[in-house]
Amino acid sequence: MWGFSKKRFFVTLGISVGVWVVSGVIQALTGFPQYFTVFHKCSLTGYPIALCLSSNDQIKVVLVSGANILIWFWIIHLFWGWFQKRNN
Repeated sequence: MWGFSKKRFFVTLGISVGVWVVSGVIQALTGFPQYFTVFHKCSLTGYPIALCLSSNDQIKVVLVSGANILIWFWIIHLFWGWFQKRNN
């Protein structure tokens, strides 16, 4: 299914979640420290769709974060396939 096994799917998914978490930390440290004040808290979504959404709007946070994980998944999947083709 889609050119990879169940094991590769879960490994790719795990790596994409890890990359997304690291991108969220990078976003918090570099891009959005001005948003964390006493009166304004936001939920960071990580990269590549980097937003600072209101903590009250959890549906948008989950959707954007899920989209980021999906984007990282396909980037990792495509690079993995590209490197496998080069080695063969």
